[in-house]
Amino acid sequence: MRLIIILLIFGSIAGLAYELIPLLLGRYSQLQGKRMEKASKELHKMFIYTEKRRLLSVFTITPLVLGTLGFMILHNPLGVLAGAGLGLLLPRIWIKNMGRKRLNNFAKQLVDALMLLSSSLKAGMSLPQAFEVLTEEMPAPISDEFALVIKENKMGVSLEDCLAHLKQRIPLDDLELLTTAISISRETGGDLTEIFGNLVHTIREKRKLDDRVRILTVQGRLQGAIMGLLPIAFGVFMYFTNPGNFDIMLKDKTGQMLLAWSVISEVIGIVLIRKLSRVEI
Repeated sequence: MRLIIILLIFGSIAGLAYELIPLLLGRYSQLQGKRMEKASKELHKMFIYTEKRRLLSVFTITPLVLGTLGFMILHNPLGVLAGAGLGLLLPRIWIKNMGRKRLNNFAKQLVDALMLLSSSLKAGMSLPQAFEVLTEEMPAPISDEFALVIKENKMGVSLEDCLAHLKQRIPLDDLELLTTAISISRETGGDLTEIFGNLVHTIREKRKLDDRVRILTVQGRLQGAIMGLLPIAFGVFMYFTNPGNFDIMLKDKTGQMLLAWSVISEVIGIVLIRKLSRVEI
């Protein structure tokens, strides 16, 4: 009788697994497909072209590796979940960081690009010709973006629409000033060389103000970094110098809950400090 009950239980579990595992795998495949599509679009905006299967390997291997490392460090399921969760976030953070750096590089090149456009227009060139000179003389990423503007314009897209597409790809206030000035000048007339000179002065003054605000808020940002790293450094120091005192945080359920809460509160504190020390201009 006991054998029959065991067989029935085993059969029920096997049947349930047979039904659920394909469903879970299908759902996971859909989620991964959406993530690959979004990541691929973001990389394409940065003119980085890669195969989706390579992205899939990165998005799949990273959680597995970090989940394994988490289990090796904590020796419990909590380490697996923490490592796998971090592995799921790291590729997205990496792509966003690349996009942020690219925007910063574009912003740094914009003043030189405006001066080059103004010089080209003074030499008698048209605006599309000035854009071609910019793509030849300036490095990436600004040359890549204006090269795409030229290609779209040669395919029959109006220059105003090409600039609107550029503004969508590069969400910068300084670039919006440039595209708006060009659109208004083409509609109502005006000296673009003088407009570009005024834009260069405006952007430079704005950057001076940004640098001053950054200097005034450096103390708050430094305090946030120190307060964020200090508990982590203290925990690592205690773990390696006297592991016995730290075992209760890793092996006891109450200690694990307190450790999880401390990590959550630490992240919340870092986010709040960053928000409070950031001043929008």
